[in-house]
Amino acid sequence: MDKKVSVIIPFYNRVDWLCDAVESVLSQTHDNFEIIVVNDGSPEDVEDFLSKYGSIIIYRFKENGGPASARNLALSLATGDYIAFLDSDDVWMETKTRKQIAFMDQCGAVWSHTGYLNWYPAIDKLVLKNNADDYGDVYFKSFISLRANTPAIVIKRECFEMLPSLLFNEKMRIGEDSSLWSKIAEHYPLALVEEPLIKVRQRGNNSDLLSLLRFQSKVEIFKDIKSGIYRRIPRTVTIIYSHYYFGAKIITFFREKILMKEKHLEFLGKVLWVIPFTLERLYLLFLKKYRIKEFKLKGVR
Repeated sequence: MDKKVSVIIPFYNRVDWLCDAVESVLSQTHDNFEIIVVNDGSPEDVEDFLSKYGSIIIYRFKENGGPASARNLALSLATGDYIAFLDSDDVWMETKTRKQIAFMDQCGAVWSHTGYLNWYPAIDKLVLKNNADDYGDVYFKSFISLRANTPAIVIKRECFEMLPSLLFNEKMRIGEDSSLWSKIAEHYPLALVEEPLIKVRQRGNNSDLLSLLRFQSKVEIFKDIKSGIYRRIPRTVTIIYSHYYFGAKIITFFREKILMKEKHLEFLGKVLWVIPFTLERLYLLFLKKYRIKEFKLKGVR
């Protein structure tokens, strides 16, 4: 029998997109799933969704706490051999699970991801994203720019059993996935299936475009770095995150003392983002040129 895959889907809005996501799982050529949908306090009517899928999924409703808390609840319910993640607005290609699980079994990977396509359904456009270098020992890189999209990630459940502290940071509204990937990358190399096997829906208000939210996420990671949650942190990474931390302090000052409007704060955030972002790009160039990949085995990509 195919190994069971627990698919974790947090949901807050656009139940029609949620239906597309669930259908993409049901259409997989792999045939042993448990689909766990956690409704993170959505105000939408989901009766039609539940009447259609309620008998074939695990469904939970919770008060709104963000995607991290929704995923953590789902993790506590998961019983599969593998844990896979899917956002409610994205979809999988039908061979995604079969190819990825077979690949992980072949090379013994604890966790892996795949290539992906940015999807613009309004204009029927797909754009291939290049993440061909994002494999192996990605621990240092994960703090800067790891192109491992959440719906592409699959992790052996034993990883969470061996490291029970592996949870999504519920203080973060965005970037909570990257924070967890760093914790896993400290212990295990990341494997890559280069074929694009997911479609990531693009829309005009994607939260990762908002500098203020991104500053908040960077500050939470900086606090974890300073508290010693992460080990072997290069001094360069700490310096970069300290720039984000002080940038957030400046934003807070202008919000609370100057009473600056949000749209002006957003502009200020984008200006303050320039220096640490530039340092990140330079550090990535350094890693690409000088870092030796520790997990460059035959077939492990």
